[in-house]
Order: sequence, then C-alpha cells, then structure tokens
Amino acid sequence: MTDPSKRPLNFPTSHIPYLQKHRIYELFHEIARELVIRKPDDHVLFTKQVLVNAAHSRDIARVVILPSPKVNILEMSKEISRVTKQVVVTQEMVKQSLKSDDFDGLPSDILAKYLAYLVRTENCYSSGWIMVDCLRSEADAKSLIQQGIIPTHTLHFIAPFHPDVSELLYCEVSARWPETRRVIAGLRNVFKGSLREVHLGRRHVAEVVIECVELMRTRAAVKPITPRVVILGPRGSGKKTQAKIIAQALDVVHVDFEYLICQAWTSSSKIGEQLRACKKDACLHSDLLSQVVNKRILEEDCLRRGWVLTGYPFTDTDFKYLDSLDTPPNRVIFLECDLNVCKERLRHRKVNVHTGSQTDVKQFPEAEVEKILLTHPKDDLEMIDAELEWYCRNYGPLRKYCGGTASVVNGDQNERWVNECVCAVILKGPLGAPPRRGLADVEERSSDDSADDCACLSEVPSKILDSFILKV
Repeated sequence: MTDPSKRPLNFPTSHIPYLQKHRIYELFHEIARELVIRKPDDHVLFTKQVLVNAAHSRDIARVVILPSPKVNILEMSKEISRVTKQVVVTQEMVKQSLKSDDFDGLPSDILAKYLAYLVRTENCYSSGWIMVDCLRSEADAKSLIQQGIIPTHTLHFIAPFHPDVSELLYCEVSARWPETRRVIAGLRNVFKGSLREVHLGRRHVAEVVIECVELMRTRAAVKPITPRVVILGPRGSGKKTQAKIIAQALDVVHVDFEYLICQAWTSSSKIGEQLRACKKDACLHSDLLSQVVNKRILEEDCLRRGWVLTGYPFTDTDFKYLDSLDTPPNRVIFLECDLNVCKERLRHRKVNVHTGSQTDVKQFPEAEVEKILLTHPKDDLEMIDAELEWYCRNYGPLRKYCGGTASVVNGDQNERWVNECVCAVILKGPLGAPPRRGLADVEERSSDDSADDCACLSEVPSKILDSFILKV
C-alpha cells in the first residue's frame, strides 16, 4: 500500500502549493518518523502530542556542531546562540544531570537518554538547541537518533590549513588527532543528510555567525519542489536578465508582467474590458493585476516546469493578492542594488529604432556608429527617478510582509556571480519561516466590481502612471 510503484499517489495540481506552503509533507514525515522510532503504546495520543509540539517548534532549528580541530566550537556556538536565542547543550549540562564528572565512561545509550531529556525541556522545545562537544563517537550519534533526536542541521567548521591560533576562533590541535579524525568521519556519515560545511578561511567570527544563521534558516525538502519564483528589485537591478538566464538554465518559464499586461490590455477578454473601463488612464487594481498573472501561471507549461515572475508585484497589497492564487510563489528574491548603479545601467541603455533590441552603449560603444539607437521614453531620467523612488517607498512594506520567506542577493556584482546566488536560493530547501498570510489581513474584493467601483492603488505618482502607460 505504501509502495509508490504499485499505487502512485497523485495530488491535484491546485492542492500542491498549499501542502508546500504549510510544509505538510514535512509534518507527516515527522509524525511517521517519531512513531517508528518511539513505538508508543497509544499511537493516537502520541500523534496528538507530536502535532502539538510541531505547532510550537516546526520553525525551530535543532543543531549539532561536530568537533573540529583548531576551532573553538564552544565559543562559536555561544556566538550563534546570541543571535538565534537557542539553548547550548554542552558536556557540563550532562555532568550536572548525572551529578558526576565521569562523562567519558558513560555508555552510549545512557548518554543518549540524558541528551534526549535535556533537549526535550521546555526551553529547548520553544527556542531550539545547539549540541556541542557531547557526541564522542559514531555509536553516540546512532544512540541519539534511536531516541528520536534528529537534528535539522549539522555544522562542521573547516579551519584553514595554517590558522592563527592566537585568534579566539581557534584552539590547539588535539594530540589524539588520528583518533579524532576517525570520530569526525563517523559522525559526518551518521548526520550526512543534514550536514553543512562552513569554511572559515581568515574571516572574522561575526561573518561566520551570519553564514551559520543563514544556513540554519534553510530546511531540506522532503519532496522536490517545482520552483515558483518572484524576483523583486529596483529598475536596472537586472531582474529580467537574471530571469532569462534562470529560465534557460533551470528550464522554467519566464513570466514577464509587462508583456502580460500589454496582452491583457488589448485583448477582448473580460479582464481586458475591466482594465480599459477604469476611470484612470492606467488601472492598478491589485485583484485585476493578480488575475492577469494567474491566467498565465495556470497554463500547463508553468504548472509542469515552474516559473519566474518579474515586474510584479508593486506593493505589499499586490503581493497579498498574489499569495491568494492557486499557485502562489514559493521563492521570493530581492535583488539589492545601489540606486546609482541602477541609474548608470539605465542611462547607457539604448533601443534600436528598427528592431527594438536593447544595447548597452557603455559596453558596446561601437553600436552607436553601426546602428540607429535612441533612448526609450521610459528611460528618461525623470521617469527613472520616479520609479526608483516608488520602489523605495514600497520596499519596506514588501520586506516586512515577506519576512523570513524572502532571500536577498547583492545585485551590484557581476552577472555570473548574481546568477549563481539566485540559482542557489531557488535550488536549496525551503526556508524555516512562518508562511505568508496572503489576504488574511486584506478585505477581499470581487473582480466583478464595476468600473465605477474599481479600487485602484491610491496615491500613485503621476510619473508612475505615465511609465505604466508607456509599458502598456
């Protein structure tokens, strides 16, 4: 019955985004794992307890830090704990529970029971834990797993070949290095599913802590996820460029909102009629714009391959409507870019009057001689300044709404570096953060409202409306 080759289980396409958004796969995986490991007499009551605990700790990281020569892992764990507020579980805590200093002579199964007791305390369940210097061997790690204690992340700090031992980050190498190396290899093998290496190099402690916290935000996906990506950023940050590269590299569909709104505006469909019926020159009704996107992302190629959206949403209200669709985005990426860099990129962008193709005259100065190039009206400096100001005004509410579900990539770097970072965000597991609420805080409006009742965005600068009209 559980063999998928004999009885495949297929969910309707519209159900999958909900399962992914609320991580239902992971929840059932955790219930099944706990039942198999713990083997309770009353499985129904035990399942209820697991659900209660999961509700409080589903986004909490449970971390094991492996021993690493030359690295002061206890100090590193304390530094991480200052940021994440997790409980650091150490040898000293085990000794206090034992009321004995004989830690080395403790059998693996007894040690695992004491560790299980410590990490199941109320503080650890509510804030998470970091286990440091408690596992002496592969047998200890296996006994811990048999107690149902499975870390979400296992960190192994890789020190540089010749570190400066005077730094706080490093300590002397143990004289029992060959044995230690075997222990580390055994622990890495046990926790290979959640293992993450952190290469220290010559970095400062604070930089390493930031990387560790970012790693701890990501969870391994139980089931492969079809990417549904939104790339946000100011004009000139390279959103479309990255979307086109990603579409080719990952075989996803690039959904260009500018193209979609042009098609919808001129179409004879009901949405097109509602867009043209708006009293304003350009309709910015969040519900209607989200329906334009929804029509495209529900097509077969987007459902099967995934998609990457650029040019929308404009505001946090737009995003809430976008999240209310049947297939909302599961990856949100902000391209952070200096506004002066964005202006510089747009200022040197010219359009071929015959073909409509764009050329960067700073990168290809000879093109101005070989072709007839002009500046597009939407790239007028006043228009650019207005759009950048509009983005900055909405940036704060957008970031606040997305919260921990969003990732940030530095868009000032070269194209290849940015693309590698964006691809890494898309391909890695889901972030351990509460799901976005969508329309829970917004009064839903029907798309059947008349043009007289069209609830377009208020307080939109006239330059933004002009830019929107130019694009349409």
